[in-house]
Amino acid sequence: MFFFLTGLFYLLLSFGGLFKKSGARASKNFCKFAILIPCHNEENVIKFAIESLQKMDYPSDLHDIYVVADHCSDATAEIAGSMSAKVVYYDDSSGIPGKGRAMKWALENAVPLADYDAVCYFDADSLAHPKFLAVMNERLNLGEQVIQGHQLAKNTNAWMAKILAVGHIISNRFYQKPKYLLGLSATLHGKGMCFTSEVAKSHPWHETCLTEDLEMQMRLVKSGIRITWAEDALVYDEEPTAIRQYIKRTARWTKGALHTARIHLAGLFAKGIKEQDFCSLEAALWCSHVYRFMLVSVTGMLIYYTKDYFNLFLWVYHILPGVELTVKLFFLFPLVLYPATALLIEKVDFDIFVAYFMQPFLGFLRLPVFVAGILRNPLEWGRTEHTSRIAISDLVE
Repeated sequence: MFFFLTGLFYLLLSFGGLFKKSGARASKNFCKFAILIPCHNEENVIKFAIESLQKMDYPSDLHDIYVVADHCSDATAEIAGSMSAKVVYYDDSSGIPGKGRAMKWALENAVPLADYDAVCYFDADSLAHPKFLAVMNERLNLGEQVIQGHQLAKNTNAWMAKILAVGHIISNRFYQKPKYLLGLSATLHGKGMCFTSEVAKSHPWHETCLTEDLEMQMRLVKSGIRITWAEDALVYDEEPTAIRQYIKRTARWTKGALHTARIHLAGLFAKGIKEQDFCSLEAALWCSHVYRFMLVSVTGMLIYYTKDYFNLFLWVYHILPGVELTVKLFFLFPLVLYPATALLIEKVDFDIFVAYFMQPFLGFLRLPVFVAGILRNPLEWGRTEHTSRIAISDLVE
């Protein structure tokens, strides 16, 4: 019943993604931005990230780029400094790099927040569209406090990356956009984010959570701060191209999501019920998704072990006339056919469309990834290697 109701909710929610986007609103007031890029040994990609930010269609004196060199032992800091970025060095006594810890330290010790209206966050492997700051400025002038940009994959040179790129397209169209239109909070992705300086100061990053963006998202919702989504503020992210990279990254996310759920799930659910706050209830539902693999596994095992006894689901499926086909079509539409319409609407290339039907391949990795996430050291951040040498000029004319 839980899976049915959850699936039905998100299916109905996704219909909002079929509406056209609203037109852009020109803004006469220009905000000043601090752009924060936490890095740990990112000499292969940092120059492309900085280059994209320097090509902003926004007054150059109204945005400063801060590169946080987090226990770097390569040329990341030197490259950033040669490109006129403000480099700050984070080397605490632990010697352990960590994104949340580095960002918290930088905002408290290196970035003069009083000089800026807002802070934007990017990863070293991400690229920003030239209109990114202009769109964020527009949203800030509308009174929005926390805004997530429209994330897309920058590299689709391998089938693994193509499959993951499909996930972004579907999520943006059928999850992020409808939530924004309905007044719910968007999902933070760790890059392409914009916080007002006031929020950035009052909500420091969690130092040890492996999914600091998810933890921040839940904390903001509990505080009554809505996260909006900016469809026109594009940010491009590097996707894993090898199974090993994918498993390592997803195991880290799983551990972090479990940590976040332990911290926030009960509180979000209680707040949603007590205050009749639908944003908190939806956030609690999203936060609980990390447990879905366990629930699916237990449900599957129960069905299997009771197959020789009376099982209402199997009885309905096998006995009642026409139900077998009806049930199959019922699950086929929302799980297979309907999400594919997002790709048609976005007019993706044929290889991306084909990659959509390869997504079940990742399903076979769920068990080892989930187990690896449970066993993972909660304090071990774990860097994802980035090698894509794609520039913003390769993506935007």
